[in-house]
Amino acid sequence: MTSPRRWFAPYPFEIYVWPMALASAAALKLWGLRIDWNTAVYTFRPFVYQAPRLLLLGVTLRLAYLSVRAIRERSKEPLEDYLRAVLRPGWLILWLRMYLAYMVLNYVYFWVKVAIPLVNFNLWDARLWALDRILHLGFSPSIFLVELTRGTALPALLDLWYGIWIQTVIWTIAFFACAREARLRRSFLLSCCLLWSVGTWLYMSVPALGPCYTQPKVFAEVLPDMPRAQGGQELLWQNYQQVLMGREGPLRRFNPTRGIAALPSLHVAAHFLFALWCRRFARPFYLFFLIATFLTFLGSIISGWHYAVDAYLGLALAWGCYWLACRWDPPETAEPTPANGQA
Repeated sequence: MTSPRRWFAPYPFEIYVWPMALASAAALKLWGLRIDWNTAVYTFRPFVYQAPRLLLLGVTLRLAYLSVRAIRERSKEPLEDYLRAVLRPGWLILWLRMYLAYMVLNYVYFWVKVAIPLVNFNLWDARLWALDRILHLGFSPSIFLVELTRGTALPALLDLWYGIWIQTVIWTIAFFACAREARLRRSFLLSCCLLWSVGTWLYMSVPALGPCYTQPKVFAEVLPDMPRAQGGQELLWQNYQQVLMGREGPLRRFNPTRGIAALPSLHVAAHFLFALWCRRFARPFYLFFLIATFLTFLGSIISGWHYAVDAYLGLALAWGCYWLACRWDPPETAEPTPANGQA
């Protein structure tokens, strides 16, 4: 059982997130962006309202998962252990601290990403398009996959899949954040914080719009079969044009949640990161997230959101964040059972 004194000692995810967030806000201020209390209120308010729902979602998912496990093992002990843990004050305190860090992480992600065209004017799209060809022996994976799937049902199906990406992320984070074991929860969140923050600053360091914006003719025939991707790309492009006006004068009427960036693909990276965690701590979902990673990769290329190299860097980044989190704040060695001890 966690000591009450330990409830408020800083954990690695907090030691990382708070200085990173302060440094990010300071950098944006130095670059002349109006980062103030209003930007924090705008970002945090919806997360505060969603907190009870996400807590309930995570606990419900865990209870469902453990109920199936209890039936399979013919033992109520995993379920009973979980219910006892959730009722302890320390469990909820840790969840609240994790959720606060999660809100701060999203603040950095939104505002740094949307500010890219105001800070770094050097677009890398031409080089990434050329690098894709070099890595694939002279063939463009974007052209190849579009031509291969054009006229089939696959683009429409991938459009549906890509459209629920955010739900898969929310559900998975809620599921792991509501685990019984404190070290697993902390380490998982740390890996997510590393992934999204490092990915965001890579966006800033190597700005790229994505092939759907720089090579529109390649996707002209397939995007009508992908209405969600097409509509999303139009919304982001309109917002991007609004942000560009900030180069010449006051920045007005833009949405900070609609930034454009390509390298790395955090869509692919997130699903691969979840696959790595499920391999050790939620084995029934491991294959699902491996398939999810592959489908998200295909969807990102065929829709034109990303270059193939974006996905490759995303995979490497996810593995690196997982590796670092497991060493900085090591979780349990395997999915817990009644026989292998407490967290």
